[in-house]
Amino acid sequence: MTRASLLSRRILGPLFGLALAALPALAQDPAPEPSPEPEPPAIDVAGFVDVYWGYNFNETEPVALRTFDIQHHTFALSQAEVAFSKGVSTDSRVGFRVDLGFGPTADLVAAFEPAEDGQEVFKHVQQAYVSALAGDKVQFDVGKFVTPIGAEVIESQDNWNYTRSVLFGFAIPFYHFGVRATVTASDKVTLSGFLLNGWNNGTEVNDDKTFAFGATVKPSDKVTWIGNVIVGKEAPGADTRTLFDTTLTLTASPKLSLMGNFDYGTEGDVSWWGLAAYAKLQATDNWALVGRYEYLDDGDGGFMTIGGSAQTLTVTSDHLIAGGLKMRLEYRTDFTDAPFFVDSDGDLKESQSTVTVGLVYGFGGKL
Repeated sequence: MTRASLLSRRILGPLFGLALAALPALAQDPAPEPSPEPEPPAIDVAGFVDVYWGYNFNETEPVALRTFDIQHHTFALSQAEVAFSKGVSTDSRVGFRVDLGFGPTADLVAAFEPAEDGQEVFKHVQQAYVSALAGDKVQFDVGKFVTPIGAEVIESQDNWNYTRSVLFGFAIPFYHFGVRATVTASDKVTLSGFLLNGWNNGTEVNDDKTFAFGATVKPSDKVTWIGNVIVGKEAPGADTRTLFDTTLTLTASPKLSLMGNFDYGTEGDVSWWGLAAYAKLQATDNWALVGRYEYLDDGDGGFMTIGGSAQTLTVTSDHLIAGGLKMRLEYRTDFTDAPFFVDSDGDLKESQSTVTVGLVYGFGGKL
């Protein structure tokens, strides 16, 4: 055996043995790394600031038959609002929503609270509820939430017009406190049921509860029908108040949308009803022209404070300026079958005309 062969055996042999001994260890899987903690669900944040200038040609204030735009010939804050929410899903079954509002609109929304301390407690909390998903199709919400009734909402930028209809401000509630159950029966039908303290009251005012039921039907992408019924006694010793509300929305073409709203309410011997018709022409991506007509009958007892019949006609020019900034220019006239409006001389008139400029900036993001 040569010296080279002997050297190879003395050096390579032990190395080969060490390699064989290490193979089982190398064949083992490396120790698993700990799985990262799941990230908490994102919280959605959305808000807006709404300011306006309005001019009442009767030169009086507050402007009659208006809900929030009641000031005359002054630059005014309507509302500043921010909302925090986390939706529910099969992966995250508990959620919440809190809407905080500031400004004269918050005061007016809370003005019907039965106790003054309740007005202070609830006026800045427009909504606050906890949500839970049961199964795949049933969601429960418990707390304070805005009413499902009507074609319009508190936030002006989410309506077709800037000023609210008389139906929104005087014929229906703003909000409720209680329990809401929503059932997604199919992709075309959603049903809801409510157990409530009543209309616009965070605390109970009698021993009775108010019940409400609703349905939303979307037979196609172009048609949406919503119906709601609410029944309950809204004051100690009062008669039962019942309100039926329905809204139909139709996308007639990519540029033209139509909407109709009807309300009928009773309380004892008093009844009131009204209808509103809307047409929206989306002329360009950044500009739309909207018309609204209302007819209201409040002759039985003045539930809507009119005490007779009234009509309103509104024309709105809706401009998306940039990003979240929206401006609306609006002309509106209201007229009644008997003198109802007051002019600057203190005389009663059967009509009232106004012009309004509304400016809203909206924002949003996630936490």
